[in-house]
Amino acid sequence: MSDTTSHTPKDEQHETCPLCGSDDAEPYLQADARDYSHCPVCRLIFVPPGFWPAPEAEKARYEQHQNYGSDEGYIAFLRQLSEPLVRLLPQGARGLDFGAGPASDGHPVLCELFQAQGIKCLPYDTYFFPETPDGPFDFIAASETFEHLRHPREEIGRIYENLKPGGLLGVMTAFWEEALFANNWHYRRDFTHLCFYRMESFAWIQENFGFACRWTDERRVIILEKL
Repeated sequence: MSDTTSHTPKDEQHETCPLCGSDDAEPYLQADARDYSHCPVCRLIFVPPGFWPAPEAEKARYEQHQNYGSDEGYIAFLRQLSEPLVRLLPQGARGLDFGAGPASDGHPVLCELFQAQGIKCLPYDTYFFPETPDGPFDFIAASETFEHLRHPREEIGRIYENLKPGGLLGVMTAFWEEALFANNWHYRRDFTHLCFYRMESFAWIQENFGFACRWTDERRVIILEKL
């Protein structure tokens, strides 16, 4: 049985969407001891600020991640993003692993995958690699990061400014579907996951920031080019 309760949207207060800024976002679901709102403009589902985790709890959750370079399953997971990006990048490209997370040996695995292909990749993470490398970059890779963003519009703006013209933004995050989201979805239940995207969300990002889609599996990974 699902531990969710549907809202009647007209009976609830609207929220401001953190991606597109629309004030028409409506309550969507109550579950996991928090609320979820849905924006009809960009189709983002997001957690209102009153339910955000404390930074200390958020960091502690990230520290539980076992990001080992010897884990073949983890490497295969990351290659869903790295391999299509590598195919689109010139040899010698320089990029950023945005939201690298903790690294068991000090070297994030995603960076190592790129570097094994002759592509330089530097880590950045608010908690674990807080010193921002100098841009602009040929690419920025965000693996399992966009769902954690509290202010996605501002962060995507920063990413855009730190890409060279023609630079690539590669995003890996699980795209939401109605039935999946309502049915006790594991991705929803992670309390550090605050934003959930669909293809329509990335269409809004393309139109309003100045990106074009270069590749997507329409399920988890999308690669955008800065125009």
